Amino acid sequence: MKKYIGLVIITILIGILIWESSRASNEKIPSTITTNEEGVRVLKAANFTLQALDEQQYSLSDSQGKWTIVNFWASWCEPCKMEAPHLQRLYEEYNDQLEILAVNMTTKDRQDDVQKFVNEYGLTFPVLLDEQGDVSMTYGAFTIPTTIFIDEKGNIIHEFAGPMEESFIIDLLSL
Repeated sequence: MKKYIGLVIITILIGILIWESSRASNEKIPSTITTNEEGVRVLKAANFTLQALDEQQYSLSDSQGKWTIVNFWASWCEPCKMEAPHLQRLYEEYNDQLEILAVNMTTKDRQDDVQKFVNEYGLTFPVLLDEQGDVSMTYGAFTIPTTIFIDEKGNIIHEFAGPMEESFIIDLLSL
């Protein structure tokens, strides 16, 4: 009898973990699921507005009409240091077709370190400061770097955790 009670308790605990996990992943990106022209369901990216290092306000919706890369990073992150030159080269070459919004996880970073990083790597795309961590949480950026790829219509097409090579991004976006 004790064996069955133990089995029931373990089953209930596993069920609760699965339910909590699915609930958390459903809350990760408060976006809208819609249907595109071809009848395919798509996930619209949630808009956000953040202040950048240059003290301007940037909104994701401002980049509508261009492919957009939202890259979550920190100045102390070694993989972020590896991918920063790739992102800068892409921005220089494709900035008429591509927007890059580098969202610094400022809750885990210092603004003067962010500025040093930007200077060291010569970054010219907008570097946004997620001082409260809300945008990072919204997009589920729990590991860094995490990159969200958004098409010209504001649909999330891909999410990638870890550093990326330039060729991977070019192939993914068909640039």
